[in-house]
Amino acid sequence: MSSLSIATLRVASMLFTSRRGATADNVARTVAAIERAARDGVGLAVFPEACLTGGIGGPGSSDARKMRRTELRELAQGVDSASVLAVADAVERTGVAAGVGLIEAAPNGEMFSSYVVCLPGGERHVHRKLQPDGERHLARGDRFTVFDTRWGWRLAVLIGGDNYLVENARMAALLGAQLLVAPHARTGACDAASNEWMRRALPARAIDNGMFVVYSDSVHDGVHEEIQAGEGEDAGEGRAAAIVDPCGHVIVQDGQGIRGDEMIVADLDPALIGTSPGHRWLDARRPDLYARLATGRVREMQLDARAFEPRTARARGSVPVSFAMVRRERTRG
Repeated sequence: MSSLSIATLRVASMLFTSRRGATADNVARTVAAIERAARDGVGLAVFPEACLTGGIGGPGSSDARKMRRTELRELAQGVDSASVLAVADAVERTGVAAGVGLIEAAPNGEMFSSYVVCLPGGERHVHRKLQPDGERHLARGDRFTVFDTRWGWRLAVLIGGDNYLVENARMAALLGAQLLVAPHARTGACDAASNEWMRRALPARAIDNGMFVVYSDSVHDGVHEEIQAGEGEDAGEGRAAAIVDPCGHVIVQDGQGIRGDEMIVADLDPALIGTSPGHRWLDARRPDLYARLATGRVREMQLDARAFEPRTARARGSVPVSFAMVRRERTRG
């Protein structure tokens, strides 16, 4: 479908702090936030990773790595649990689509960091995190999540560390995504660098692939109380959010000194999709030159004379260097 036939979409990135294990309270605040978004005319509300259950942190999060499997199991819920159904009911009542995260208890006994996008009409799409870095008890998802909506927009979901790998965003674009939903979570100051990294990287993902990006980040676990009290290293930047256009421009961002559950809002103009240079770059791709990236056999590329200039024996261990010494003679008058 041409982007010219798609209506403008108002999206909200939710600045939301979860308490680990306080699922009932997290769900109640999520539902209240969806109702507030409806009053602001929002069509899609994007919440952070694991916002319903808490218990997830990004790379470098010592808390997430120290959690026992039994502790994580106590937090885990199914994607058809009462928590998700409460969100789906709020979506149906308000007409606001919502993306929410949780630790999923899968039927086969595995656990995932999963993200459920609930659409009006009862449709739901589930993405399982592909790159659960540092979360040793969580399994990896095995597929991309890209789908169409009734507004005409085609959405993709990548959770947290999924966005660290450039290949994942590129695959979403090749599957036709026009809007990337990028929820994230961390457990405090130890992972604050990943928030800054995401703020820098996501505009590049947007322009490289010619799509909008909605980013929602949050602090989980015991850091919540410190943030609410205004204490701790991470108190001033507990949550973060950004909405980026297909040309890599940040439309709106926030997250500094916010107290309580808030949101940032932007109207996404589909006409901007066609102005992004990313689409020209997608069309100019040469998969024949870098198909081996898909197999991981990168070392063999060094020996492939069809794609690369072969090395010479001299180039392997030495580089010829020449120099001259010049002495200036002073002339006495």
